[in-house]
Amino acid sequence: MSNMKELEDFIALQLLKQKAIKLQAKNPFEWNTGWLAPIYFDSRKILSYNKVRNIIKVELSRLIVEKYPAAEAIAAVAPNAIAMGMLVAETLDMPFVYVNTQPKSHGFENRIEGDLKIGQKVVIVTDQLSLGTNSLSVQEALLESGADVIGLVSILDYELHEGTIAFREADIEYYSLTSYSSVIEKAFEMGRINGAEAEIIHAWHNHPDSWMPKPEKPARKPAKKAKTAAKPAKKSVQPKKK
Repeated sequence: MSNMKELEDFIALQLLKQKAIKLQAKNPFEWNTGWLAPIYFDSRKILSYNKVRNIIKVELSRLIVEKYPAAEAIAAVAPNAIAMGMLVAETLDMPFVYVNTQPKSHGFENRIEGDLKIGQKVVIVTDQLSLGTNSLSVQEALLESGADVIGLVSILDYELHEGTIAFREADIEYYSLTSYSSVIEKAFEMGRINGAEAEIIHAWHNHPDSWMPKPEKPARKPAKKAKTAAKPAKKSVQPKKK
């Protein structure tokens, strides 16, 4: 691609075509943050389509070579980025690890699965950037292990204000193949959303934490016991007199 904007638009188009990104202004998705959102990216869907999977693998690898030429290893954010991270590491002929966002409660209780050398220059691979919580947790685990985290790459950047601040405060450089802006632009051009729906989605993007409160589930009323008809009392049977 001749420039970053062309790449962002191209990747956004591929993700929308394969329905890896869905937009539902009137029937929002629930994120694991508890937020309701009119957009959802299922990166695992990419793995089923050879063409788009190869495009993402090649472009992430190219991005790492261009932006982080000193990289010596790849670390994927578990679980969603494990497969793509491994493909990138294979393409670049680099060591690979994946990092759990929380410690395991069994076995060695590792957060980092695989081996890294002290001081090894590592690039984190993740599928999407929203608040940055998982990616920054992985960065912290890698730094604590003695690795040198030199940057992060992802497929999609939601361009959320909260996430931008979090990454700035963590002092980590990051790049993404596509962005929220390109996704919405391409979705509108494809007719996936209309102007009114785009406005709804932009309203969410401006205030994702308060855009739409999560509806409370009505308390379940205890089931009423079915009324049973009273059984007639049994008559005692007297022995017949002979």
